[in-house]
Amino acid sequence: MILNPLRLYRRRQRLLREALEEAQYLRRRHGDAAIAAARDQLRRPDLTSWGHEVLERAIKYLQNRI
Repeated sequence: MILNPLRLYRRRQRLLREALEEAQYLRRRHGDAAIAAARDQLRRPDLTSWGHEVLERAIKYLQNRI
């Protein structure tokens, strides 16, 4: 398997972008309870590994904002 550094870079940038969008969405929808709402979503059994990464990064963004 050949690793493509450009592909890895784009994947990381996409993760950061989607996590920021998710954090903003959670903040608009839930206000101060956004972190709790994100943690509730992490417990969902149908969450993909990508969605799990996005939510974990979104929680980090939300924690840094407080």
